Amino acid sequence: MKRLRILAALLLIGAAAPSAIEDAALGLKLADHARRTGDAREMLVAARIVAASGLREAEVRDGRLVARAGLPDRSPIAVALAEEARLMAPGDAAVAAEAEALALARPKGIVGGSWGSGPLQFRQMLPAGESVGWTVRTRAAEPAFVSAIGDGDADLHLSVADRRGRTVCDERGNAYYPLCRWSPPRAADYRVILGNAGRVPTRVVVLSN
Repeated sequence: MKRLRILAALLLIGAAAPSAIEDAALGLKLADHARRTGDAREMLVAARIVAASGLREAEVRDGRLVARAGLPDRSPIAVALAEEARLMAPGDAAVAAEAEALALARPKGIVGGSWGSGPLQFRQMLPAGESVGWTVRTRAAEPAFVSAIGDGDADLHLSVADRRGRTVCDERGNAYYPLCRWSPPRAADYRVILGNAGRVPTRVVVLSN
């Protein structure tokens, strides 16, 4: 967790991360740690990182991962994390003030600019031995990222294939945080499959650009 805090500090002073998805993943993992320890200030840091990443809520619709309709003028995920921080420290005026500022902030007031172009997130409970799949549309010559964050109860298997069924990524090495990145030579559809390789259900957060 010390490494996560160092990375969080670097992000908040402006150091660049490899991708907005990895920023978002860091923020969400930091938020999970804050919940376990009851640390309201750490939760506020997580909220700021998530807001800066531009993370948006998404859903799988007709087999495709799409942003939910009606893009907000503020980040609902960051707002929810800020509210969690406020509830963790009911008598702390400084925490309450920062939580309110985060909840009221508009896109251009946060480090990462417009929230309308950030990575997508959806959450799902994945039963043991089952998988979920969806299609993503990539842009030409732009790096594509898909990742998942598990709750630690089961190993995850993330794979990506092109329209001909050729595998471009098969990630099993990082059981709780698989990440696939590739550089499509042209705009194209790719099929993503996330599987639960464990013996118990696991709650996953999926991130994709």
